[in-house]
Amino acid sequence: MKKFIKNNFYYILILVFVTVNFNTLEKVYILFSNDYDKRLISVYGYCEKEGYGFIKNNINKKIIASNFYIENKEDYPSIKGIFFRLNNKISNYEYIFLINQKQIPFKEENFKNYQILKNEGNCYLLKKND
Repeated sequence: MKKFIKNNFYYILILVFVTVNFNTLEKVYILFSNDYDKRLISVYGYCEKEGYGFIKNNINKKIIASNFYIENKEDYPSIKGIFFRLNNKISNYEYIFLINQKQIPFKEENFKNYQILKNEGNCYLLKKND
């Protein structure tokens, strides 16, 4: 064992330096202590940033099958790709998720035919009136 440490001293030193410098042990602990959804919510936000938490809590199979739309009023990319089904037909959107919406959405002309199903803070789930 002493011979191994003596021959590979510099490699071990570099490994320890990198591990301490990049907080590797702390990151591994955080990775294993939080589940997948908690990590995604911490990165993509609940009702801020991309709004992953709000969409995840309110989405169901019916909404996914109906080809929904996500509109974010901030300068963030859409996360529809996480929930998108390739075999859906593109049609008029029956459900709309509004993320980071500062004012009531019905003041805009595009949303006059929709009703609010759920509202949390600046996030809205709208459904088209029949």
